[in-house]
Order: sequence, then C-alpha cells, then structure tokens
Amino acid sequence: MLKKMLLYLLSAGIGILSAVVLSGVFTVTTVMGSGMEPTIDDGSKVLINKIAYGADKNKNPEVGDVVAFGSDVYGEEGEGAILVRRVAGSSGDVVEIKDNIFYLNGKPYEKYMAEAVHMDPIDEIKLGDNEIFVLSDNRKSSMDSRNEAIGVIDSRDCIGRICFK
Repeated sequence: MLKKMLLYLLSAGIGILSAVVLSGVFTVTTVMGSGMEPTIDDGSKVLINKIAYGADKNKNPEVGDVVAFGSDVYGEEGEGAILVRRVAGSSGDVVEIKDNIFYLNGKPYEKYMAEAVHMDPIDEIKLGDNEIFVLSDNRKSSMDSRNEAIGVIDSRDCIGRICFK
C-alpha cells in the first residue's frame, strides 16, 4: 500500500514538473484577425515554440518562418495583442516594395501570398543584425512591417516560432 502511494505521488510530481518545464518551452495563443489567412484562420489556436531561436535569443528567424511577437498597436487583433506573421526578410537581407511587388534581395518574392493586392511602395531597406521584416500572408491586412507603427522588428522581441496550428 505504501509503495503504491509513493508511486502515485512520484507520478504526480513528475507530471507537475513536466507541465512546468513544457510551459517554459511552449505556449498556446489564439490568432485574432485575418492577417494570416488562408494559412491560419481567424480564431485558430497555435502552439508557439518559445526556444526555437535559442534560449538566449541569438538565433534569427529565417525567411518563411511564422513568428509571434507582441504589439502595442491597436488594430484588427486589438491593442497589445500577440501578432502572428511570416518572416519575409532577415538579418542582412534587402527588402523593397515597388509596383505592388515585394522584393527580397532584388528578386520578386511572392511565396505564401494569398492574392495580389495593392501595396504602398517602400524604399530599399537593408536589415541589420537581429532585424526582421514580417508580412501577412493575407496582404490586404497591413498590420505587419509595412505599417510604420510596427515596422522592422528586433528578432529578440519575437516570442517564438509557430510550430502547430
């Protein structure tokens, strides 16, 4: 009887410890708004890997990664929301928008774009260390780096990479 009780207590302790460790690595959030449609629908729950870019945040997100970051801008997602967007440019890249086309390092980059839309021009920007340029998959939503209130993001401000939706 005592062995059984100790086994139950040990199992419960391991379960609690696992939950605490996992909550330090992963978090779940609900995506609000249509900015990432059709990839991630409004109201979808996503799992964020908080250590995807290293515990000390020294690894930069790569082009194509979907990342979560905090924003104080009031928009479709609300004020002080967690935004989920796709990395369109990373450290050392040159980004530009002209003639409604997004250019990455001088070449048109239309991957992940839901549909062609009007985009205001942006002069060439060379991204520095720890800088990323993010875009919505649904380019009709401008709550991304095209919006000067969000702009270029310090990659160390990313909460993490979206790993499951």
